[in-house]
Amino acid sequence: MDRKKALAESISKETNLDPEQVLSLIERPKSLSLGDYAFPCFLLAKELKKAPPAIASELAESITLPEGFSGVTATGPYLNFALDRALLADSVISEILEGNGVENKSEKSETIVIEYSSPNIAKNFHMGNLRTTLIGHSLDQILRAQGHNVISVNHLGDWGTQFGFVYAGCELWGKPEDPTVDQLVELYVKANTLRKAQDAGEVPSEDQDKPDVNAMAQEYFRKLEAGDEDATQFWNWCVEISNLYLDKLYGRLGIQFDFTLGESFYRDQLEGIEQYLRDSGKLEESRGDLGMDLGKELGFVRIFTKDGRSLYITRDIAAAIYRNDTYAPDKILYVVGNQQALHFKQLIEVLKRLEHPVAEKIIHVPYGWVQGQRTRGGSAINLSTFLTEAHSKALNAYQNEVTVKPEGVDENLVAEAVAIGAMYYYYFSQSNPKDMTFTWEKALTFQGDTGPYLQYALARLNSIERKAEDEEINADPACNRELIADDASYEIVSQLAQFQDALDYAEKDYDPHHVATYLLSLAKTVSKSYKALRVIGEESELATARLTLFAAAKQRLKYGLGLIGVPPVERM
Repeated sequence: MDRKKALAESISKETNLDPEQVLSLIERPKSLSLGDYAFPCFLLAKELKKAPPAIASELAESITLPEGFSGVTATGPYLNFALDRALLADSVISEILEGNGVENKSEKSETIVIEYSSPNIAKNFHMGNLRTTLIGHSLDQILRAQGHNVISVNHLGDWGTQFGFVYAGCELWGKPEDPTVDQLVELYVKANTLRKAQDAGEVPSEDQDKPDVNAMAQEYFRKLEAGDEDATQFWNWCVEISNLYLDKLYGRLGIQFDFTLGESFYRDQLEGIEQYLRDSGKLEESRGDLGMDLGKELGFVRIFTKDGRSLYITRDIAAAIYRNDTYAPDKILYVVGNQQALHFKQLIEVLKRLEHPVAEKIIHVPYGWVQGQRTRGGSAINLSTFLTEAHSKALNAYQNEVTVKPEGVDENLVAEAVAIGAMYYYYFSQSNPKDMTFTWEKALTFQGDTGPYLQYALARLNSIERKAEDEEINADPACNRELIADDASYEIVSQLAQFQDALDYAEKDYDPHHVATYLLSLAKTVSKSYKALRVIGEESELATARLTLFAAAKQRLKYGLGLIGVPPVERM
């Protein structure tokens, strides 16, 4: 039952305000002593020509409470509503222990394609790709939890002139016998550095005899797009090396995709896209390039170069049309940084001018810049190096900050989970659009608002359960709910009941930050209750009721951590 919606309808009947408007005004009081929901009466003052406190007092006398509410009081200009504690505990605990406590929204289910991560092939997975990867993975999980049919796509950058520079590097300095991505990157950098020197007319003496690198790269890519056998064979070699590297990294992050379709997947469709654009009568020429003039704000967007090569936006047009035709989605989400906002505005506008229905389905989910993830020289740190450092720092933090450890625990397994959890949570500690600064010192502490704190909270709840079992105390979904209607217990019950709100906000804003913030609040509420809600040594019925409450909190915390990618740690 949606209690908040039911309350909004009751207030609407009494005030003649629109139910949706009322719903948007209902808030949570600062303290549970004031109730579970509050409705401000300021909006009614002008219409009724009365002071808000007087309106609140009158409504408190006349309103009909929905099922599950136990009372209403006027507190200044607010109407404060209290839920029936035992009924709420019964509803929430049953929902969690019999399932996951998430509302069944199948009747509102949408098909949602979500594109995220999208690293470049033949390059290191650098930290610039990490925020899209973590946000996208979490949104993928949250939207599935909300009942949507989600199709996750990793749109690899596996097509473009960059392969020409790797090819040029191999031609000029030799193809490695036992290749790694690092070696491909090294060859790419050497070729690109020489290209810059050639452009500037500052070529070192030892490279004076070398051919024009830029011409080599562009000629290679022209051959690749034309389907040349040798060019395709070299490209496949680069892709295979990169895929092995990426699979290992995604495995450490706990990420899988429904489809991994690089830009190359759409190359056979590019001729049809060009014809489609020409037939529309909207394609124009500018300095030899083909594109569209989108007006003063968006400018002229190049779609094909004068020598016929495709560009990012060409392949994005093809991908959007393919996804629309193949998956029939209601929405297509692109988790891409703020700096690409212009690109997506141009993409949408091009598709609108083509009068293609997919234009209305595209949603750019932007995110801010992350400071603190570059070397002192200014280059981007690659993810492999970052994760190695993370594991080492997490192991050190665990060994120094957790003084009492369970026997037989594998510290390296704990360190890996803590490292990944710290990273995920820190990225979600702020909302997507905000720029942020990453530091391991803040991310890895077990005492602050961090992933390790949440993992430790889960491990502690597991420990309570194990100790209770040793005393032959077990959780029972049919326990006496009246025994957990006290203030300390009800704080936990109230937190458990707010999980769906967090999911709804995360879906509305496309931002996992709402779920991360909720989980931290739940963990802190549970943590401060341990002394007041002892299990061991209490009378049997009371001990069972409290343990059942903790079991529900544990299940909710574990399920929520999964939605934001934080690995659960059973013992630590």
